[in-house]
Amino acid sequence: MHEAKYLPSIVALARAGALGRAWADFVRGGFDQAADDAAVLCVKGRLLKEQAVRAVGETQRALYYEAAQAYARAGANEEATYPLINAATLSLLSGDDEGSHLLAEHVLRRIHEEADEPETPYYREATRAEALLLLDREPEARTAFAEAIALAPRAWEDHASTLRQFALILAEQGGDASWLDAHRPPRSLHFGGHMSFDPAVEQRAHLDETIAAALAEENVGFGFGALAAGADILVAEALLARVGTLHLILPGGAEAFAARSVDPFGAEWRKRFEAVLAQAETVRPIRPIGEAPDALTIALADEVAMGAALINARRLESEAVQLLVVDPEAVQTKDVSATGRALARWAEAGWRQRLIPAPREAVRPALGGREDAQATRRPLAVLSVRVDAEETGSALEVRLAAVGETIGAGPAPSLGPYWSEAQVVLGYDNVNDAGAAALALAAAGQRVGGHYLVAATFTDPFAAAERLPLAATAAAAAASASTPQGSACVTEDFAGALAVAGDAAPASEYVGELDPPDGGPPVGLFALKSRPGP
Repeated sequence: MHEAKYLPSIVALARAGALGRAWADFVRGGFDQAADDAAVLCVKGRLLKEQAVRAVGETQRALYYEAAQAYARAGANEEATYPLINAATLSLLSGDDEGSHLLAEHVLRRIHEEADEPETPYYREATRAEALLLLDREPEARTAFAEAIALAPRAWEDHASTLRQFALILAEQGGDASWLDAHRPPRSLHFGGHMSFDPAVEQRAHLDETIAAALAEENVGFGFGALAAGADILVAEALLARVGTLHLILPGGAEAFAARSVDPFGAEWRKRFEAVLAQAETVRPIRPIGEAPDALTIALADEVAMGAALINARRLESEAVQLLVVDPEAVQTKDVSATGRALARWAEAGWRQRLIPAPREAVRPALGGREDAQATRRPLAVLSVRVDAEETGSALEVRLAAVGETIGAGPAPSLGPYWSEAQVVLGYDNVNDAGAAALALAAAGQRVGGHYLVAATFTDPFAAAERLPLAATAAAAAASASTPQGSACVTEDFAGALAVAGDAAPASEYVGELDPPDGGPPVGLFALKSRPGP
C-alpha cells in the first residue's frame, strides 16, 4: 500500500516541472486510490490543479472539478479549512457555482465555530475573505482581506498567494479586480547609476533626499543591484533607511568588487560600503568569486540584478521599477556604460522607470581589469544534458542521437554540442534560444541544467573545436544532476536573464538551492516552464 513518506518527493517533482512523472509516481504508488487520507488527497488535488493550469477548455474545467473533489474529500475527513477553501475555489473554476457556494458557506461556519483551529491569524482571516468573495459578498471580502493584512503587514508571500487566488476568482466571476492593487506588496527595485561623486558635493546637491523621496513615491520595499561608490551606495542607504530589504549582486564577490568599484574612490566610500554590506538581506556573487570584475561581468551582473527584481515582483504579485542616477549629458549622447545599457534595456520593455539627473562631480580614477582579454570572453548561456552512468554502448549511442536530433531541430547553438563528463554540453549567445532549447530537450525526456555566465573558451587541439573549461560548466552540470528526467532547471543567474527578456522567453519558478561548485554561497535553482498560450 502507499506510504506517505514518498509524497514530498512527488511534490518536489511537480515543483521542478516534471508533472508527468510526478503523476505517474503518484499512480504507481497507489495514492490515486486513497479515499480517506487527507494528506494524500491534498497532494492529489494539487497535482490535478497543476494539470488544469496547463490545459484549456472543457479539459481544464474537468481537471479543476477532479481537483476540487479531492480537496473536498480531504476537508470532509479532517474538517480543515485549507482543503475546503481550495475545493470551493476550484469548484468555481470548474463551473460548479452551486458546489462552490456550499463549500464556501461550510468554510465560514467552521471559522466561526472552531476558533482554535491551528492556523495563523492571517490565514484564518484571508480564508474568510476568500469564502466571502466566492459567495459574491465582495464588500465584506474587501474588509476581511484588509483586516487579514493588518494582522501580518509584512507577510508578503502570504499576501501574494491570496492575491493570486482572488484574481482567479474575480476573473471567473467577471468582476473588477482593480481593488486588489491597493493591497499589493511594495515594489521591487532595480537600481544603479554612475560612480563619480564627491561626498561633499553629493550632500550639497541633496541627492540623498531626492532618492529617498523617489523610493517613497514608488513604495519600494525590495532593492536589487550592486554597491559601487556613488549612486549604488546612495540608493542602498536610502532603501535601508525606509526599512526595505536589500539584495546585492556583486561580480567577483564583495572583496573583488570593492577593490574595483569602491576603493579607488576613497576610504569614506569603503566605510559606507561595509556598513551597507552588513545590512543586506542577501549578497550574491557573480562567479568566478575572487576574480577582479571587468566590463563584461559587471554588465552581466546588472542584467541578473534586473531579472532578480522582476522575479521578486512576480513572486509577490507586485510590480518592478528601475531607479537610475544618471548624468544628463550621458543620456543625451546615448551612453554605452552599464548604466546606459540598463536604462535602454528597461525602457524598451516598457517597465516603470525613474531617472534622477546628477552630473558627474569627480574625475573617475583609472580602473584595472581584464578589458584587454574581452575578445576571448563573452556572456554565454550554457546547457548540460545529463546522461545516466549506466547508459553505455548502444544505449548511450541512442541517447546521444536523440539529444542531437532535438538540438538540431531548434536554434543553432553557438558552442558545441560536445560530450564531457557524463553530459552533453552546449552554449548559446542568446539566452532566449538557450531557454527554448532546454524546454525542447526536457519535453523529449532529457535532464537539462543551465547556467548564464561570462566564459572564456579554448580550442581543443584533439577535436579542433571550441570548448569550455570544466569550471565554466560546473554550475550547469550541478543543475542537470539535480533535475528530474523530463525537466529543465537553471541557476538564478540564468533565470534572471530570462526574466529581462520578458514574455518572449520561458517562465521560471524557484524550486530550491544547489550546493555551490566553488565553495561560495548556495546557488538558487529555477524550473523552466513554457508560458501558457493565448
